[in-house]
Amino acid sequence: MKKKLTLSLLIVLAFSFCFFTLANSAEKPQYGGTIKIVTVYPTLNALSWDPFDWNWKNNHDVSLYMEHLLVGDLQKGPRGTNEYPFVADAYIPPQFIKGELAESWKIQNNPLAIVFKIRKGVYWQEKKGVMKAREFTADDVVYAMERLRSSPKTIPTYLSFIDHWEVKDKYTAVCYLKEFNANWQYRFAWGYYNSIAPKEMVEAGPKDWRNACGTGPYMITKYVKGVSQTYTKNKKYWGKTVVDGKEYRLPFADKVIYYIIKDESTRLAALRTAKIDVMEAVSWKYVDTLKEKAPKLKVSKWLDTAGTFMAMRLDTKPFGDIRVRRALNLAVNQQEIIDSFYKGNAELLNYPFATTWAGLYEPLEKHPDSIKELFSYNPEKAKKLLAEAGYPNGFTFEAMASASSQEGLDLASMVSAYFKQVGVTCNIKPLEYGAFLSSMTKKKHSPGYFLHSGHTNPFAVLRKNFLTNQTWNPSMFNDKWFNETWKAALANVNLDEQTVALKKLNEYVLEQTPYVWLPSPNIYTYWWPWIKNYYGEIRVGAVRPGPIYARMWVDQKLKKKMK
Repeated sequence: MKKKLTLSLLIVLAFSFCFFTLANSAEKPQYGGTIKIVTVYPTLNALSWDPFDWNWKNNHDVSLYMEHLLVGDLQKGPRGTNEYPFVADAYIPPQFIKGELAESWKIQNNPLAIVFKIRKGVYWQEKKGVMKAREFTADDVVYAMERLRSSPKTIPTYLSFIDHWEVKDKYTAVCYLKEFNANWQYRFAWGYYNSIAPKEMVEAGPKDWRNACGTGPYMITKYVKGVSQTYTKNKKYWGKTVVDGKEYRLPFADKVIYYIIKDESTRLAALRTAKIDVMEAVSWKYVDTLKEKAPKLKVSKWLDTAGTFMAMRLDTKPFGDIRVRRALNLAVNQQEIIDSFYKGNAELLNYPFATTWAGLYEPLEKHPDSIKELFSYNPEKAKKLLAEAGYPNGFTFEAMASASSQEGLDLASMVSAYFKQVGVTCNIKPLEYGAFLSSMTKKKHSPGYFLHSGHTNPFAVLRKNFLTNQTWNPSMFNDKWFNETWKAALANVNLDEQTVALKKLNEYVLEQTPYVWLPSPNIYTYWWPWIKNYYGEIRVGAVRPGPIYARMWVDQKLKKKMK
């Protein structure tokens, strides 16, 4: 336990989360008003309203009205003890987790199980035509969790370590395990897919947003595809927060609205003119402009919590040949991308492991020469490797890319131009995001696939990208040694041995080169000063912002004065 705590503290201390403007000074909370937000996913509609669909973005869209067993403890972030920034897409060390719908939990050894004590006094929202308000109990936990496991869209192996769930009494739910899983909290307690939905919503039709309901601080009351998602205050919400030592009932604002604005210049204009209050993900390109045009904005800076790369399908020619994969990496001038495309606002190596994972992340200079070489620019050697692999005149292939990000398309075009210089033609196929994602999850994607994929956490980033038959494995990586080593590490309770194994796995996939690795940029979050009790946090679970928004309030007098 002591060793585990030490590693987690090192991870926290290493976070390069940097505030240009520090948090708001504590003030007396105000109730009322509307908070208008362009979130980290400004171009994407809700992809699903039902956790059963196992859609990665579901958690982001339902987090204001659906809750989890566990949640990140924001009081240990910038607003409190400042031990953790709450920016990572899906990595929260255990000491920064607290109960949400579960008041407490413990691991039981005989039989192996996790026992959750359910919070009393929590009620489901009343939704006309769907359900009456009623108390939340252990029955609801077991129903939701067993339903999640029964979905045909379940990610392979994700919940396979669970034997079954059981109701012990009204306020006790027990998860019996087949084997220990070091990543269990992320898998089913605060992760991507485990928001708890009521049986009544399922019976009414869970794919319709009008039937969506939960136990959270807001209720979804309007959805206009391609425009906005409106969440209205749940006046009977159970949650509270502490500000300056005094307890207040949540939420503060009457409404929270997510705006979907696909055009980047339109988004920025909306921020500058205060038509929106918060914009969570602004490109480095606009920092100087915003400083000049809207100098009163508050801002925080963070390194992208996802990796950018072009996956190469190893089950298709010519990408089954590692010489071809290495050649394409050597063909790309990554330092030039950092210098000219990102104007220096990027890091060279930030995936699979994030630079912020102290004790696990290894800087490029500490890797073997064979890995260092992959991040150098050597078109002549690239041509030589292609010739050795039987492609002296190059080849042609198709690479899919998401049309939801112009910056992503521009980067893909730049990479394609580098390939052309060594005789390889890459025809980029832009797709609307839904079709782009579906092509990969159904394994119908093209030989090349440009992806921007979250780090999640050390076990998860290796699993989803490289474990055989995983949903998020665009290179179709299939390696017996990798599979066996990863599974052994997951079941290993010895932290030192676990860490050694994870580092070996990370180095192994870098060496195998299933991706053309690309740099990670800095990102900026902006908000107007009338938004109070906000400190630049982005996620409090797996891509989950809801509890952060519920704690914000609007200083109406300041807003009126500044506008």
